[in-house]
Amino acid sequence: MSSREPSRDEATQAVAAELPKARGSGFGEETAPEPFTRFVRELEPGREPEPALIAAMWSAFGRAVHQELRRRSLTQTSPQWLGIYGFRGWWEAAGRGGPFEDLLAEAYRYVFVDRFPALKAQALAGANIEGVVLISVRHFLHDRHRRYDRLGARLFEVLSLAVRRAVAQGELTIVAGSAKIASSTILAFGARDSSADLATPERLAVSVRRWNDDLLPDLVTASRADKRRIIEELASRLAGLELEGGAFRFGDLMTLLRADVRQRWAALLAPAEEKPSDDEDEHGFRRLRRSFDPTFETQVIAADRFAKLIDCTDSAIEASREPERTRGYLRRLLLFLRAFATEESMGLTEEGCGEDADRLPSYRRLAEHLKIPRDRMKGLIGTFKSFLEPCLEQLESRRTAEVRS
Repeated sequence: MSSREPSRDEATQAVAAELPKARGSGFGEETAPEPFTRFVRELEPGREPEPALIAAMWSAFGRAVHQELRRRSLTQTSPQWLGIYGFRGWWEAAGRGGPFEDLLAEAYRYVFVDRFPALKAQALAGANIEGVVLISVRHFLHDRHRRYDRLGARLFEVLSLAVRRAVAQGELTIVAGSAKIASSTILAFGARDSSADLATPERLAVSVRRWNDDLLPDLVTASRADKRRIIEELASRLAGLELEGGAFRFGDLMTLLRADVRQRWAALLAPAEEKPSDDEDEHGFRRLRRSFDPTFETQVIAADRFAKLIDCTDSAIEASREPERTRGYLRRLLLFLRAFATEESMGLTEEGCGEDADRLPSYRRLAEHLKIPRDRMKGLIGTFKSFLEPCLEQLESRRTAEVRS
């Protein structure tokens, strides 16, 4: 493969020309069937494809990435939730150095550089690799979304699975847009057709707030074992949207759900009116949060260690002889700390780290949020730390052994 990637100017010109034309509602449905295959076949070490082919590739690639952003309802969110910093929105800075162009360059590296040998072999064997490239784009954005926005990725997963369940049961019908449950998907109740009145975001917002009153914090903190129950509960509540209109757009519902959960999260972390406690246990709880900070090393190493720490602590909780109710409380604490560490580190990325970097809700507010009896918090934190510390020691020993070897 050539040592030079196609220039960002070429990418910018092609994307700027093509993005306004991207009207497709399905993943990659308007992407031309040839550019990716022809580009890979002609790309050789020391020899670039013809400029026209490079432009065609970037045009098709830009549309594919843009459409997958739309499918995930991410076009109106902050670029920081996909690891692109310094911008408020995807389209605030067009041209070279803009946020979408930065994301596009990362996607190109993921698809065409890291996976070039396999793509080249398939292309030379006569296979059409257009579908492989589109699936790789989906995997790229899925991986980045989960790495940089665990909360948003969790909500997208739960809501999309709830909608699919309702569709399978015949309670909802897809009447327009992508059949794969994407931002553009329009769903009607029962057997209604596409002429059903579309619920406005303002009317949907009332239902979303009511859902979160009942489903939080489990909507975010439920363990793998409890996730199915949450999905079933959310699917059953979708029927209530019929009162707001005959149909709704999935992207509207997803945007409202994510915004309301983030707003409640911000309220939980806002400075409390009560005087901060000097209790050493609560200071210890603040230090405990740092154990779950996934940004202390390079991103790849941190993400791997972070996942192993979560899995180890979760296994320790499940294997313990604590009563089931206590284990349930401990699982809530674990998942809260995981989500808190990720959300807090994202929020501090552009603001800088100061004393607020160790901010956590008071015991009272945290107990209310997680629906745990206040008088049990101190004992639960002690038990939790007894599971966490051996896991930290185990991971540190492994890392030391790897460095020495």
